[in-house]
Formats: sequence, C-alpha cells, structure tokens
Amino acid sequence: MVKICEVGGKRRREKIVFQLGEIEAPISIGELGICLEQGKSLMAAVQRAIVTIQSKALADHAKQEVRSELGVSLKDYRRRRIQTPYGLADLHVSRLERHGVVSPITNWPSNCRSTPAFDSIRAAMSAWMSYRATEKILCGLLPMDSGRRHTTLRNQVLELGKAAEVSDEAATPLAAAKEMNLGLDCTFIRSNEPDLGRLHEVLFGHIEQPHAMSRVFASIGETPELRATRIGENLSRAGMTKSTAVTTFTDGGVGLRQLAKASGLSTMPILDWHHVAQRLQHVRQAAKGLKSTVPDLPHVTVQIIAEVERLRWRLWNGRPGAVAEAIEKIRPLVRTKRRTSKARRPVRPWAALMFTLFALRKYITGQEAWMIDYARRHRRGERVGTSQTESAANTLVNKRMNKSQQMRWSVAGARSLLNVRAAVINGDLAPFAISA
Repeated sequence: MVKICEVGGKRRREKIVFQLGEIEAPISIGELGICLEQGKSLMAAVQRAIVTIQSKALADHAKQEVRSELGVSLKDYRRRRIQTPYGLADLHVSRLERHGVVSPITNWPSNCRSTPAFDSIRAAMSAWMSYRATEKILCGLLPMDSGRRHTTLRNQVLELGKAAEVSDEAATPLAAAKEMNLGLDCTFIRSNEPDLGRLHEVLFGHIEQPHAMSRVFASIGETPELRATRIGENLSRAGMTKSTAVTTFTDGGVGLRQLAKASGLSTMPILDWHHVAQRLQHVRQAAKGLKSTVPDLPHVTVQIIAEVERLRWRLWNGRPGAVAEAIEKIRPLVRTKRRTSKARRPVRPWAALMFTLFALRKYITGQEAWMIDYARRHRRGERVGTSQTESAANTLVNKRMNKSQQMRWSVAGARSLLNVRAAVINGDLAPFAISA
C-alpha cells in the first residue's frame, strides 16, 4: 500500500492514493517487482495526489491575497487541464479581481496545455525518431491521457523549432574562447515541394573548441546572406570574439569559402584532409585491384602500389605537385609492361587506375592554394580534417531525415526539426542533452 503524507498544521495526515495489493514472493522471473502497467498506474496516482495538494495550496494562496490586500476580491475558479509526464493534471485556478482587472494568480500562458518537462520529452524523442514511433513509445511507457497523437507531436515540434530560432538570437553567448575550429559542409534531403526541386540543400556546421562541448547548427531554404548571418551568430554564441583564432575547414567548394568570408572570418579556409583521403582511397583501391585483374605482372603491381603509398605521404606533408610526379612515374610502367607482356591484357584495370589519378590531379590542382602541411599540424595536436563534421552530419541530418528514410520534407518542416535536433545535441533542450 502506497501512502502520501501531507505535512503541515497541527497534526500529520495520511492519505491513501493507490492500492498496490498484497506483495507475494515471486514464483517466476516475470513476477519480480512491479509490471509496467502497475508502474504507470502508481505514478499516475501519485501525480494526482500531488496535484490535489498543489491545487489546494493555490486556493489557500488566493484566499490569503484577498484577506491581505485591499481592493482584491475572488472572481471565480477556472478549470485548467495540464498534461504532465505522469498523467493529466486537473486544476481549479483562482482568478482575482484587482481594481476592475481580472487575472489568475499564476503566471502560466493562457494557451498552456502541458508542462515544459513534458514538452521537452516529446520534442526530443520526436527529433530522434519518427512521430509515429515516438507516439507508440510514449504511450507504452508513460501514463499519458492527451497529446499523444503523432500529429500533435509534429505540431509541437514545428512550434518549438520556430521558437528556437528566436531564442538563438537572444541567447547569452558562452565564455570567450581563444581558439576554435569550424567545419562547414552540405548534404541533401528529399523534397515534397516540386516547385523547389527534388532535393533540398542543407548547410550544416560543427563548432569545436578545447575543453568545451561541441556545437552544431543547420540552415535550409535560406539565402546566402542569411546563411552567412547564421554562421556568424552561432560562432558568437559559441564564444567567438575579435581575438579568437578560428580555423575553418571545407571540402574545397567555392560557395562554402564565400560563406565563411561573408560571415566575418578573415582567415583562409583550409582544405580538410578527410576529402583528400577519400579521393586517395579511390586511387589505392584501383592500384590494389591490379593484383587480381592482372595477376601475371606482379612486379608492375608492386611498383605501382608503392608509388601510390609515396603519393599519400607526399600529400600528407603538403606537397600538391606530387600527383603530377606520380602520374609521370606510373604512366611508363603501365604502357611498357602492357606492350611487352605475352598475353593480351584487358584495358579496363589500367584505364581505371589512370582515370582516378587524373581526377585526383584535377582536384588537387584546383585546391592547391588551400592545402597545408597536414603532418606538421597533426604533430602539434591540431585538427586536420572534418571527420567530426561528417559525424555531425549523420547525427544531425542523415539518420533522421535521409539515410534509409523514404520521407519527403518541406522547407518549413525540415527547418523546425533541424532546429530542435540541434538544440538537443547542443544541450539546450533538457533533459536530452546528447554530445555530438
């Protein structure tokens, strides 16, 4: 039997709020403890008892104000139904009349239908999974009485996402940082608005600084000017000042570099090693594939693989001209050995290798001005790539809105959901603060 004791007054009063029944020794593992339905009923009963006590305290507070202040009278009582994580709270809130003006004794909004704790639970879970899945989980775990339809969850996330944009603009900046890293990249999600194309482009950023929690942000359906403003606002909120050294990493896109410059960053963006390594991996796979496709020329394959590994080391040490040098060394090996071999060799393996080398040379030549000595920077313990940014893309966008998802999104719905997801990851939406 569960009891709640109301403490106060001349005596202590006990009130039985829930009859759990007789407790017996568990015969099977399924009878150990209380079941989910019993737990939900228990928490709902406890919540009703606490709300009853709080409702009575509100009424006593209203009566006290009427007695202590002149010109104040009790107008009436209004019923307020507030959804909480443990059931529906049914309150009778007093309304007072002060010199002809009627106002409730609480500072709740007039359209308030749920507590902030319950709103944060619904919004955070809806940010990590679909609205229908959130509905099933919440109804299965919590004694919910209202606000449990997936359409209600979607509308609440949309409203919270719109409010998050306003709160971000008025948020207090964090402590000033001496240095920070900014990673910028883009991804795409499916569109349900044919006038805007098949895909929506999503700009996302990852702000990292020593001894502080990383922050993420996203932008969709905004002009370049608004995107640059959003980047600057998020940097300022993360603690950027005029003396902060900001290192920007991009994939080499001209648009991203222009956005970084328009946001107020004076330092030159760096071509991150992650995208260079991705293109190098294509060359390595093509070179190693020669072992199986051209098995009767092992000495040629060994020389080519060794030259590709040396190419990787040279680029890692900031030598963009190494790609042209590698092509000049590999091309004679391919041509002469193919001509002197006894059997006729298929052309495709050699062509695939040379194609990846030419594509790498074209990419590195265009990005030569933004390459650095990655090895030296790595030895200093500084970041050289945007692997954290790519991880943030999966956490923020792809897992919920792109990968293995058949959903299509409007600009307004995607923007609101991204704002809520970013707030959850950044720890701005308690209690679901998850590090990226």
